[in-house]
Amino acid sequence: MVIEKLEHSRLKVVFDVSVEEWEKTLDKAFEICNAKVTIKGFRKGKAPRSIYEKNYGEESLYDEALNIIFNEKANEVYRDSDLAKEILPFVPFEPNVDGTVDLKNKVDFKISLTFDVYPEVNLPQYKGLEVPAKVLEVTEEELKKEINGLLKKDAERVLKEEQVIEEGDYAIFDFVGSVDGVEFEGGKAENYELQIGSKQFIPGFEDQMIGMKAEEVKDVHVTFPEEYGEKSLAGKAAVFKVTVHEVKKEMLPEFNDEYVANLKLDGIATVEEWKANKKAELEKKKAVDEKDRQVDQLINKVLDNAIVDMPKSLIDDKVNALRQQYEQQAKMYNIPFEMYLSLMNITKEVFEDHIQKQGQRQALFQVVAQKIIDVENLAPSQEAMEAKAEEEAKATNKNKDEVLRNNIRRYYSDMCYQALVDLLLNNAVEV
Repeated sequence: MVIEKLEHSRLKVVFDVSVEEWEKTLDKAFEICNAKVTIKGFRKGKAPRSIYEKNYGEESLYDEALNIIFNEKANEVYRDSDLAKEILPFVPFEPNVDGTVDLKNKVDFKISLTFDVYPEVNLPQYKGLEVPAKVLEVTEEELKKEINGLLKKDAERVLKEEQVIEEGDYAIFDFVGSVDGVEFEGGKAENYELQIGSKQFIPGFEDQMIGMKAEEVKDVHVTFPEEYGEKSLAGKAAVFKVTVHEVKKEMLPEFNDEYVANLKLDGIATVEEWKANKKAELEKKKAVDEKDRQVDQLINKVLDNAIVDMPKSLIDDKVNALRQQYEQQAKMYNIPFEMYLSLMNITKEVFEDHIQKQGQRQALFQVVAQKIIDVENLAPSQEAMEAKAEEEAKATNKNKDEVLRNNIRRYYSDMCYQALVDLLLNNAVEV
């Protein structure tokens, strides 16, 4: 066999097939094909080859014979341990008869099997990478945002004395939308309540409502985004006839000790105690978020600079898994997948482009991460995984060996990832 390296991490293995080998394979193919047919005057599968070929022709054996040849040669490849360990598992090989051979001519010919193999990974620098330092300080502005979020839960909406819309106000209004003078489905509502400035409507809609008064009628001119979920409206100019009925403003309660005491939080009765507790909570969250940010930035730096000729099958595997995840979510909501995409306000083309890019990134991370794990010897020991299983077994009152058997792949994956993250962070330079 002759081995040729192809682009995109593929390996082509070429074999010579002699006339004698081909004839023996045709004999095997005849036994298989003949067993499936009944020829007049003979029991099923008992007709001699000359009679079989008189009825069906020798050509009817070729597909089966090639299938036998391909599988025999594939077994020969897999028996070569050095070659077999390069081949990606669970990815079928691509068989081919080289050239324009006429199998009737009884001449030697060549066949080839093409396999996807683990890609070669040229690792970039992954130690000593610069990363922006963690920002853990909680600002007064952030505390104020938390307070406003808390107060909004007990806010009241009251009619404004001056019924003029300002940003942040709640407007109750009717609207009727039309494109080229024709009303469209879903573009009409009565007594609709909207906080102006919340950006829930088409860009430009809410801005044009600022300054409108109660009982005022106005035409609002907007253009639907090009990526709008409803394709018939995407990119179209539209006019909405808007009739304002009422304008309300949001009244927040006063944030004082009495308000905090009424929250009945354990050990917290004053504004200062609430702020101290919330600050500690936000600092803890920031520590996690900032670590995640640094990890993402470090990993992206490594992936952006790694040189890998990715096999298509690895990318396809990730893309298909992502597609199935989204399709499963649509099934959970019991809606067609196209409708699910529409509710997310994306087209099928945008969705496919998104999962293709995401799948490529996931596949790249898989091979690059594994390379670093191998180079740095980060894989967990059997003892470490047994200790993890024992910890979970005690917590769930289960048998340790059973827990290990059911979770060993998860343990390996999680512990490898954590070791990789620790390696990148411990060797990073904060700037």
